[in-house]
Amino acid sequence: MFTTTNLTNSEGISLSNEILLTGIKTTPFASLVLQNQDKNEKANGKIHTWRERSLDDTQDISAPEGSDTTVFYESPRAELNNVCEIFKKGVTTSGTVDAINVAGQGDIFASEVGDRLLEIKVNLENKLINGVRDDGSTSGVRKMDGILKFVHADNKVTGATIGEISEKEVKETVKKLWDQGLPSGQYFGLLNADLKEQIDSLYKDSYNYVAQENMFGLVVDVIRTNYGNLNLILSRHMPIDKMVVFDLNYVAIPFLREPRFELLAKTGDNTKGQVLSEATLKIASKKAVAEYTLKA
Repeated sequence: MFTTTNLTNSEGISLSNEILLTGIKTTPFASLVLQNQDKNEKANGKIHTWRERSLDDTQDISAPEGSDTTVFYESPRAELNNVCEIFKKGVTTSGTVDAINVAGQGDIFASEVGDRLLEIKVNLENKLINGVRDDGSTSGVRKMDGILKFVHADNKVTGATIGEISEKEVKETVKKLWDQGLPSGQYFGLLNADLKEQIDSLYKDSYNYVAQENMFGLVVDVIRTNYGNLNLILSRHMPIDKMVVFDLNYVAIPFLREPRFELLAKTGDNTKGQVLSEATLKIASKKAVAEYTLKA
C-alpha cells in the first residue's frame, strides 16, 4: 500500500501492483489483460514491435515411411507494431491539508495519488479500445492504436439496424475466430451497455432460470456456441454500435515504463508529485480479433 511514509526527495515508487487492483469494474478490459498477461511482457522502444503469431496452413503433409526430409516450412509472420503512449497526472496538496489530522480520514496525499492512478487507468482503458495511432512526429504526443484498429479484415460482421440485433449475427462473429483456426474456444466480447441490453433481450423469453425473490431481470454473461464460449464484458468506453470479440491469449499491455509515483521538488507550501506510465497495446495476431457492427 502506498503511503507518504514511503517518500523521499530522490526516489520513485512503483505502482505496478496497485494498478492491477484499482478500478477493476471501471476498467474491465485493462484489468482483464493485466491480470492475465505474462508479467515479463515489456515494450522494446517508443514503437513496440513484434512478429505476428501464425501457423503454416499447408494441407497435405503426409510422408512415406523412411523418407528423407526435403521440404521445410516457416510460419508466415508479419511484423506488427504499436506506439507507446505516455500517461501522466500531477498530484499536489497544500501544507495545511498535510498538517490536518482527522480520525478516520487517512493519508490525504496518498489518497490523491490513488485517485490519479485510477484516472490514468481509466484513460488507458479508453485508449486500449478507441486509440488512434499518432507517432508524435508532428504533434509531439505519441498515441497508440486501440483494439478496434487491429481487427482482421476477414473478421468483420455487419449486422442489422441498431435495435435489431440477432443471435445468428453474434454467433457469426464468434465463428470468424473459429474459422481462423484459433485453438482456445474461450473468447471475450467487449461491448457497451446499449448493445448488451439488446443481447440480454434476445434470451429473455427463450431460456428458463431460477429467480430469487428479491432479484429480477436477466443478465447474459456467457453465450455458449459451437465455436467456443463468448464471455461478455461491459465497458462504457466501447462504441454503442460495436462489439469486439478477441482471444485473450493474443492480447497484452507491454509497459515501456511501468506505473510509478515520483515526488517532485518542493518549491512552496505544498507537496507535489506525478503519477505516470508509458504503455501500448499488443495484439499478437489480428486473426484473434473480430468485430460486430450494427448499422446506424
